[in-house]
Amino acid sequence: MSADDPDAAAFRDQPISQLLVKVASRCNIDCDYCYWFRDAAVYDKPKLMSAEVLQRLLQRIEEHVVRHSLIDLPIILHGGEPLLWGVENFKRIAEACEAISARTGCDIPIAVTTNGVLIDDDWLDCFEAHSISVAISLDGPAHIHDLHRKTFQGIGTHAAAERAARMLLSRDIGVSALAVCNPTFEPKQYVDFFSQCGVAHYDIMIPDATVDESPPSIAAFYNGLFDQWLEANRSKATVNIRIVSDMISALLANNSPTEGVGHKPIELCTVMTDGSVEAHDVLRIAGDGFTQTNFNIFEHAIDEVRNEPRWKAARDASINLSQKCRQCKFMNACGGGYLPHRFSKSNGYDNPSVYCDDLYSMFENMQSVLAGHLYVSKPDGERVDVRDALAGT
Repeated sequence: MSADDPDAAAFRDQPISQLLVKVASRCNIDCDYCYWFRDAAVYDKPKLMSAEVLQRLLQRIEEHVVRHSLIDLPIILHGGEPLLWGVENFKRIAEACEAISARTGCDIPIAVTTNGVLIDDDWLDCFEAHSISVAISLDGPAHIHDLHRKTFQGIGTHAAAERAARMLLSRDIGVSALAVCNPTFEPKQYVDFFSQCGVAHYDIMIPDATVDESPPSIAAFYNGLFDQWLEANRSKATVNIRIVSDMISALLANNSPTEGVGHKPIELCTVMTDGSVEAHDVLRIAGDGFTQTNFNIFEHAIDEVRNEPRWKAARDASINLSQKCRQCKFMNACGGGYLPHRFSKSNGYDNPSVYCDDLYSMFENMQSVLAGHLYVSKPDGERVDVRDALAGT
């Protein structure tokens, strides 16, 4: 979507279509790169969502679904570490959402992002019985994972996380893995590890950083990851690496399903453990209290957050790109990069991504490789180079 696309204004009138629910504000491990605890304000929130807040949230969900005649409303249970909320609470919210779906006809799929340490057979039974999909935080092999993802006693958590991943894969549960890129290591080490574990769907996420920081370059890592993806899928589709598939979709002028790629509004709604409502939770890397609002589910309907100044400012910033981005040939595919990575204390979000040069290199490399693999087949059988076809369009 281009910056002057008339559909942009219409899109902003759509209701909230996804909820990120913080059911726990604390964690049981101590990851040194976690964005969540960069903001000390999280310690002011209740450790766990109470029954009262959950009940009100469920009322607001049904109200929102009915008011806007939604056909689906995905919910992601998040933290901190969401499994600290307990398996009985997971069953409670799942059963309540199933009842709402039965009454309204709206599908309410539930997903959870977890470090996996607490997973046992009771959790597996819960996930399987209620079709709860699980994204497990697993930074590839042990020597990479254990550099950053440790217990409070400084012990690596890889063994527990890998064990949890293998347990999840043994059941009828939708499973994906979330890793954070460490460009010191070769992408093949990640790809080989996930292959050995049997994890076919995963993401290797760009490390969080603002413009005020100086993170290491990531372009060589992701260009190598793209090569690994091509090799793994050369004969048939066997591996889905989300950041690669999202970038390919964006280059081919399709909407990327995740918020970090492509030029589109970010309209996520985050419900905190006390029922307060914020925008995208990752934006708290900007500093203490930066995401706080005066909105909550006790006094406000879910969609009212669209009028909250801080939520609106973040949403508008996601599509109002810096001048450098607007002049870039990859503007629509890149979308300026992930919104939190565009923040600076001096200019807010009016910056290119701190990874701007890397992203340009990644898209240019991918475009060049794809042009050699893709063509458009015309009705008469003629094959047209994909770059020529797009230029003609």
